[in-house]
Amino acid sequence: MAMTLAVPETDKPVVPAVTGAVANVMRILQSRGVNPAAAQEYEDRPDSTDAYQLQVSRRAWINSLTMSGHADYRRYSLDRLDEAQQPERLQRFVDSLATVRRHNRAQLQLPEQQRQFKRPPRLHAIMSGNVGTGKTVAAAAAGSYGVEAGLMVRFVGHSRYLSWLRPNSAPSGLTQLQVREYYERCDLLILDDLCNELDEYATTFVRTETAELLNARLHSGRATLFTTNLSFDQIAEVLGERYASRMGSQAAHFPMVGEDRRQPIRW
Repeated sequence: MAMTLAVPETDKPVVPAVTGAVANVMRILQSRGVNPAAAQEYEDRPDSTDAYQLQVSRRAWINSLTMSGHADYRRYSLDRLDEAQQPERLQRFVDSLATVRRHNRAQLQLPEQQRQFKRPPRLHAIMSGNVGTGKTVAAAAAGSYGVEAGLMVRFVGHSRYLSWLRPNSAPSGLTQLQVREYYERCDLLILDDLCNELDEYATTFVRTETAELLNARLHSGRATLFTTNLSFDQIAEVLGERYASRMGSQAAHFPMVGEDRRQPIRW
């Protein structure tokens, strides 16, 4: 008697259960709208590329604030600033960066020989003023606005950045090279308290690492917003006339004036 093979009711192939690392990869792909079991199908993800990038940028912004010890500054926005903190000028500065960013992203879709990239009209912004005049708050508000405008923005205090570049001092899970790249490659870097506690004195290490960060950002056309309590001449004493000049060249200046907003008890 001849034997016959049972034919499944469906003509779809039976796929064995997938476990382990492969299953994890499949879950990640599925969360992004990709069906690994139907690789021949080409369809857009349910979220747009811009929407996905916005999620990534928001996480990066919050992470940078947290790493720098300013997690609570995420609550600040331009509409919470007063006139002395110049929210309208800050908005125009960030908008100009976002406009250039969108243009340059569009250029990447063209053949290489047809691309025409632009640089922002003001690559640097310098917020200067006495202690307590609201510079860091205003800078954080500008950063939050920049994220929503489509920029990858990161925040770090100058002294903290330098401390992370010393041997065995980088945040957990990062190397010194990764720390440099993390802050060199974002669209807008907020470098808080430039030369804080370094007035008129800097080691070769401080000058070299600061110069390399500024050079990397200048050469790639990436913007930096500095906050500082020091004058141009004091910055020049620390970093040298050359780098103070490069920072100030075609920069937008946001002077912060007024009394100490923290209203400390004095004795």
